[in-house]
Amino acid sequence: MAAQHITVDIPEKIFIRPMFNYYNRFGSTKYVSGNTTKDTWPTSKSHVNAVVMDSDWEAIAAKTLEEIPEVVSYVKNQFLGFTIPYVKDGKDKLYYPDFLVRYTTPTGETANLVVEITGMSRDKAEKKWFVQNRWLPAVNAVQDKYNLGRWHFIEIANDIRDIRNQLRDKIAEINL
Repeated sequence: MAAQHITVDIPEKIFIRPMFNYYNRFGSTKYVSGNTTKDTWPTSKSHVNAVVMDSDWEAIAAKTLEEIPEVVSYVKNQFLGFTIPYVKDGKDKLYYPDFLVRYTTPTGETANLVVEITGMSRDKAEKKWFVQNRWLPAVNAVQDKYNLGRWHFIEIANDIRDIRNQLRDKIAEINL
């Protein structure tokens, strides 16, 4: 009977809100610094001077992001600490996506794209579900309040040779 009373008072639509880091509410690449022994790719559309190449696919992704005209800037999530929380088997975990991309829509608006280059093999279903059903709705619910721009997600999988078309199709789809 108590459970019935509780469920009656729960609204049908749930509003998800983000939980910001108390000490670093809005992250920045201002102080990004790190050492690596991996190969790097110099960038011009990123204010971090090089992309750490964790794989050949990520190198191709960085080169492609440099060439797409709609891409205003991007950064490889290396030494940034940008994470998206998710839950697997009742345990809190953190997902580190590969790239964060800022692009311009045909209407002149700025939007953001979280790009994953197939590396979500471990806990892939959980990560993708939490990004699409928790993180994106939460951050987009407060986009106007904090002037964040709209956020979207894409996973590049199966064939990296088609990355340019996949990214451009995603950008076009978002602008509809």
